[in-house]
Order: sequence, then C-alpha cells, then structure tokens
Amino acid sequence: MEIPVQHEGEYVLTSSGSKDFGEITSEIAQAIKREHGKIRLRIGLEIKGNKGNFGEKHIERDLRLEQMKAAGFECARDLVEFICRDFDEIYENGRDLLLYKYGKKDALAYVELTPMTDGEFYDVKTALPTRRTFIKNKTPIWNKEQ
Repeated sequence: MEIPVQHEGEYVLTSSGSKDFGEITSEIAQAIKREHGKIRLRIGLEIKGNKGNFGEKHIERDLRLEQMKAAGFECARDLVEFICRDFDEIYENGRDLLLYKYGKKDALAYVELTPMTDGEFYDVKTALPTRRTFIKNKTPIWNKEQ
C-alpha cells in the first residue's frame, strides 16, 4: 500500500510521520570532522533557471521524477528515506556532504546535504538515482565498514 506524502509546515514527513529522515550521528560526525545532526527534507523550491533550487520540489521536477520512477521510487520522500535511513558511504562536496546508498545491480542513489547555518539539522538539497560510475574517481570520507 502506498503511503501518501504528508507535510508539516515546510517539512516533508517520512512514511512513518517523522521530520527526521536519518542522522549524522556523533560517531560519524567525529570521524568526518563535522557537526552531528538530523537529516530533513524541506518542501523547497524549483524555479527554472534558478541556481538555488532545493528540496522536494527540486527533486521531483519532471525529468528527475521519471528517473526515480524507473529506479522504483514513487516520489522524493521515498528516495530520500531509502538513502538517509541507512546510507553506505559519505563523500565531501565542498561544505556539503554526499550520502550514497547501494541498491540493486550497479545502481546507486545519492543525497546532497547542506548543513543549516544554525546547526540544527542537515538539509537535503537534492537526490537522484545514479550509477556507480558517478563516483568512480572519488574517495569516501566515511563508509559503513569503518
């Protein structure tokens, strides 16, 4: 049974009704030399040609939504929840973090997190299903086996 997407204020809620999709725990934060914090997905913004797009609206733009559905995800919430509740690796991307979750065959999914300026939580900027070649020349700063 598909669970409808719900919102609380500017936040998208997980399928179980929480604002928190996952967490950069204290242990992980110490290992990657970052702040710990919950991971949240905001409704966000998608305006064509805007470089500041983010969140659910940005992730669910037409082309990306087709890619997500082809990978077995119905909506941004489902993709972000899949990745953030149990990610496999973290990569640095400037001040942002890229969370990777391995899926079926050679497909991966990633979420780009931006730390909020008040330090309260990590904001999901974007997410997409991708292939392992997307990160072939990058080295993780953390992985689950550590």
